[in-house]
Amino acid sequence: MTLKSVLCAPLSALLLLQGCATQAGDPTRVQMVCAVEPTATESIAEPRRLAVVEQKVGFKDGTGPQVRSYTGAAAWPLLQACAQQAKAAADPHAQRVAPLGRYVLASGAGGYSAVFSVGELHPDFGNKGSIIAYAEHGAGEGDAAAGLRFTAPGDVLGSRYVAGLTRLEVRSSGSVGAGSGVAAPQAVQVLGAVKNTLNLDAAALRALPAVTHEVGGRRYTGVDLWSLLHTSAALEADGDSGANVQAMYLVATGADGYQALVSLAEMSPELGNRRVLIAYLLDGQPLARGLARVVVEGDGKAGRSVSALEAIEVFAAAPAAP
Repeated sequence: MTLKSVLCAPLSALLLLQGCATQAGDPTRVQMVCAVEPTATESIAEPRRLAVVEQKVGFKDGTGPQVRSYTGAAAWPLLQACAQQAKAAADPHAQRVAPLGRYVLASGAGGYSAVFSVGELHPDFGNKGSIIAYAEHGAGEGDAAAGLRFTAPGDVLGSRYVAGLTRLEVRSSGSVGAGSGVAAPQAVQVLGAVKNTLNLDAAALRALPAVTHEVGGRRYTGVDLWSLLHTSAALEADGDSGANVQAMYLVATGADGYQALVSLAEMSPELGNRRVLIAYLLDGQPLARGLARVVVEGDGKAGRSVSALEAIEVFAAAPAAP
């Protein structure tokens, strides 16, 4: 055994190869980057050496409906330690919710990338079930997979199935929103990567088309956030194709500074198709805290429900460093 093989031997049950990032060009390995602190750390993962997961999915591409069966390793166990990393704090709750303000950038061949919120992938919330696939069946032509692929089970279109996967990077949101601290904010601001910055008071919210959905056994009435971003706010993306949407996300901030991140792709009717509301009524009555609340339909827990909502910032993720 060479010195290099000793240094690059598995150092944990997840088989992350610390200090061996120079081998990230190997198509059987993926570079893992933890960038939630000012100094990023890197490691290498070998999905073929992890517990095997079989996954059958359906999605649409340019030729029509597709069905694929993938063999690979679950993504969440590889991302979990970084995604949930938190500094020691007197408030244990602050440590538990820190991951909900982070996202994962999956990068592949030709610089192609897609954003997944940590909340979307977390088993307690969106429970996306993405895997890092190394074998593919159902594609025809020998079913040979070109390197690794990050999957997006449940997406309508296949644009977040990142082929030739080379890098998974966990990042903080980049938001500097801190919350005003007022008990009952009277407006919601929409800003960032939109052409029209909005300041929505109660009258403005109620003037928009209203929708009502049951979430967690309660009826929420409010504004569909996806529709709002595409109409009133005029999202800065390439039309309706989703070409840029897959690499964008938003951060909702409450008056108390609480934040939650949602990828735009998980909201898109053509991708994740998960409804997100700016709700102003609960079971037909005004909310107990503030003017509005973000509500994410389909999450197992309500951690991404931001009460006393003050701001929604839209971001485009920066590409991965070469």
